[in-house]
Amino acid sequence: MTPHIPKPSTAPNASRPLFNRPRLFTGLTALGLGALLYLLDRPAERTYFIPQFLADAVQPAGRAGLFGGLGQQLPTFLHTLALCLLTAALLRVGWRGALGICAAWLTTDALFELGQQPDAAEWLAQHMPAWFSHVPLLDNAAGYFLHGHFDPLDLLSIAIGAVLALPLILVTRRFDPPLAQD
Repeated sequence: MTPHIPKPSTAPNASRPLFNRPRLFTGLTALGLGALLYLLDRPAERTYFIPQFLADAVQPAGRAGLFGGLGQQLPTFLHTLALCLLTAALLRVGWRGALGICAAWLTTDALFELGQQPDAAEWLAQHMPAWFSHVPLLDNAAGYFLHGHFDPLDLLSIAIGAVLALPLILVTRRFDPPLAQD
């Protein structure tokens, strides 16, 4: 007698995740911590997405710098870690894919950091497309480079964020959503 093998269900499975939940949660948490750090530690006039009234309400005595030196590199670390994890949360990746994601975000964040060097920043600001001024977030691109501060330790924190993301992505592979079946 042959064992009964059930046919795969053709009904949509509402509980089937579309993304890797641990990566998504960890990435969003890192991004949230980075935003909180900016809110508590950076002057609002130098931070694109922090309104002055909010900084005045939460920063001690209206002054930034609560985290000292750590507050300078922690955001770049968290940003790189978060974007690696969030990208990998949407994809089924093996070790090559995870390495590619981490390398891509390391390169992207490092180039943005290098773009804050004075000579590079001036050149980049002069060559920004005019239409950037009409697009939210892009409207601040020239200001980001011109008013940003290049720090080699930020490059190190970017590298550490990408390197830490790699094993986190690989360890959470078992939570990847199943492959779609036709």
